[in-house]
Amino acid sequence: MSESDAGAAARRHYRSAAVARMLRMPVATLRIWERRYRVSAAATSAAGHRLYSAADVRRLALLKQLTTLGHAIGALAALDMDELQAVARTHASTVAEPLRLPVLTLDLPLDQPSDTPPPRRFDDAVLGDVAGLSSTIACECPQHLAEILIRLAQFEAYSADCRQRSPADAELHAYLQQVAGQARASFETALERVAIHEGLLLGPALQSGACAPPAPRD
Repeated sequence: MSESDAGAAARRHYRSAAVARMLRMPVATLRIWERRYRVSAAATSAAGHRLYSAADVRRLALLKQLTTLGHAIGALAALDMDELQAVARTHASTVAEPLRLPVLTLDLPLDQPSDTPPPRRFDDAVLGDVAGLSSTIACECPQHLAEILIRLAQFEAYSADCRQRSPADAELHAYLQQVAGQARASFETALERVAIHEGLLLGPALQSGACAPPAPRD
């Protein structure tokens, strides 16, 4: 992303209805948050419409995520972005501690691989949303991580399928499936950490919805 593109993204503003669509929440709720709790520093247009910057949207996205997790908006509204991210980290224990991966060996049982990776945290629809995030977000790490996760999930599924096709290669493909699954779990943790840092939502897998800011319209 060029400096000029980043500057244009930083200057872009969105009206209340557009922000509510991004966050998948009723526009009435957003207006109540503004009126009662003054949750952002949104500007006001000459016509009286509230105008939200990309930074405002990221803050509101994190507020929505935390309220979905059970926090009261009144307790969050006065916190700055660093403080909100600190609250979010209390819900991401996998971020607080380094991931400990088991040692891989080729001596794997064919029917029940040891150290089976955890199930996927993010489905293809969520990862597709993250991979397609607009350039209003200067950091491209979420997009790159989502693309890596899509490829890893595809290879994990491919390896599992190959285990069934050829008994002669089943042991090798069990090993490859395990490697891909463990790598996928590590990158899922990385995506979660980046999302918390950037104030992004990651869809139903985290009780919220990921979306890129659409073209501003009300």
